[in-house]
Amino acid sequence: MPRIALMADKFRDIIARVGAVFREQRKIDAQRALRRYHHLLARPDETLPLNDIISVSKEKDISRNAHGSDAGERPTGQPAFERA
Repeated sequence: MPRIALMADKFRDIIARVGAVFREQRKIDAQRALRRYHHLLARPDETLPLNDIISVSKEKDISRNAHGSDAGERPTGQPAFERA
């Protein structure tokens, strides 16, 4: 009987080690996910870096260019070419 008890103890030790490795890996994966998606978890009152980069005037330029309107950039007298 002692041999069976010894094998059972070894088996429990192996299972405990495997469980510890899985817990550590889950911890590492959770930390990676938090680093990767921290911007999605930001509080609404926190300013995101993207808001600092794009100013209101740039948003107007982006909107104008998105609609194909670049009349302000074209010299007068040149025909306007619109996309079909």
